[in-house]
Amino acid sequence: MVNINYIKKLHYITHIENIPSILENGILSHNLTKIIHHNSVASQMVQQRRENKKIPGGMRLHDYANLYFDAHNKMLSKLRDRNEEIGILQIDKRILLIENVIVSDRNASSDYVAFYPVDTGLGQLDFNKIYDRFWLHDDPM
Repeated sequence: MVNINYIKKLHYITHIENIPSILENGILSHNLTKIIHHNSVASQMVQQRRENKKIPGGMRLHDYANLYFDAHNKMLSKLRDRNEEIGILQIDKRILLIENVIVSDRNASSDYVAFYPVDTGLGQLDFNKIYDRFWLHDDPM
């Protein structure tokens, strides 16, 4: 069984206007949000990078609902000027126990990202770095 005890919770970053829809329909993949009215906070450039990315042995990245181990990340930092519009939903970490969940070792749009099934992927992640207060390093990788 996968040990998730050291994971605090998962996060979903969204526009606050989307929260009623999320409560009604759940957190949807990028592709499924195309069929409902929503207010996106996603970077178009990042979404273009993700658009044709396929998870090895799985679906296209835009067919997954993406969550973060820590909402204090690069995406949230880039949305700083929109703080009044942003909602961060805390998601129970037990969602990681659902079949076919995938984790990545960095932002999924990165050219250097690796994707893993949860049972092997959690061991590939450095949670001390993930939960660090700051990530300053000369090497951008």
